[in-house]
Amino acid sequence: LLTAGHCICSGTNKVLRPNQIRAVLGLYRISEFSGNRIDPVVDPAYEVGIRTIVPHPGYNCGKPSNDIALLEVTERIYFTPTVRPICLSSGSDASARVDGLTATVAGWGWQQENRNLGDKADTLQRAVVDVFRNEECESMYRRGNRSRTIARTQLCAGKSVGGVDACWADSGGPLVTSNNVLIGIVSTGIGCARPGFPGIYTRVSEYAGWIVTVIERFNAS
Repeated sequence: LLTAGHCICSGTNKVLRPNQIRAVLGLYRISEFSGNRIDPVVDPAYEVGIRTIVPHPGYNCGKPSNDIALLEVTERIYFTPTVRPICLSSGSDASARVDGLTATVAGWGWQQENRNLGDKADTLQRAVVDVFRNEECESMYRRGNRSRTIARTQLCAGKSVGGVDACWADSGGPLVTSNNVLIGIVSTGIGCARPGFPGIYTRVSEYAGWIVTVIERFNAS
């Protein structure tokens, strides 16, 4: 399973233990999940255990660089109508050329920036956003007096006029193209859906080699 590095960190900036993380697959509405281990043949949502947490070797809790991690599960994942594999954007093919595309971000995070005025979503939400060139994103942040360097390992997505974005607790969620390619992981930004401040994502294509290496190590053990 792929997620953001900061999602596997505790409030004291230490990497969590595997038994502190729950992984539920195929979930659409949080309130419908009973919390018990469910037979995947019978129920569309089911839980798997986590055996190993592997943050990127260049990631440090509390820092935005290399914000990516892999979770090794304890059992086989069964594919269902709501649990499917996804293609990874790779630096070696056209899937890495994402500037100017539209993509979909999904999650159960807060539905507005001011958490005192709303709640986290119970039903999985999605939003269609525009992917910006890193230079264009940096320029937008500068115009908003929030200078920000967007690294090669990051990308920006949102709407220049605001109003559409990931938000608090969407971290680790996917940014996916229309042809089912994972190009980004929700990472950081300023607020939620503010005009001129697109969300900042981990650029998956920059980590494809590391992901493959870790998975091969998992499979060999």
